[in-house]
Amino acid sequence: MSSRRNDNQPSNIDLSLFGEFNDRDLLGIIDDLADDDGWARTIDIRIQIGERIEKGYRSGVGPKLGWFVRYGWVERNIITARRPGNEREWRLTAIGRALLENPKFQAAFERTFKSLNPAQRLMLTKELAEAADAGAQEVRTALRRQWARSLGR
Repeated sequence: MSSRRNDNQPSNIDLSLFGEFNDRDLLGIIDDLADDDGWARTIDIRIQIGERIEKGYRSGVGPKLGWFVRYGWVERNIITARRPGNEREWRLTAIGRALLENPKFQAAFERTFKSLNPAQRLMLTKELAEAADAGAQEVRTALRRQWARSLGR
């Protein structure tokens, strides 16, 4: 069996741009590109993040959005599900939208947070983790993924 790649076969999926965009950024792009019914096409999302569009290029957008569906943040349009990948449509769920809404802290909270000592930060982390554990799975997933990304994993 030859290890030579068939030139007609697409190469591996390109995930290089995803280091530049976190989950929340991609949810925001879907929201920005949404039509009146809330749907955004894969091709429009790909163009927005600067991904190559030529034939044979294996995008990482569709697979990433597929995971977002599993996380409960995005829904896939069942009407467009059988279309070619670039024509598929996606829309934020209620929890996906909630992850975007009102993310800014009040100035007093920011000042308090900046003044916390290491022990207080550790206690705050414990409280956030325990509150998340009692929360919705979609929120726990978002917190876990952001935590890992923020720590550089």
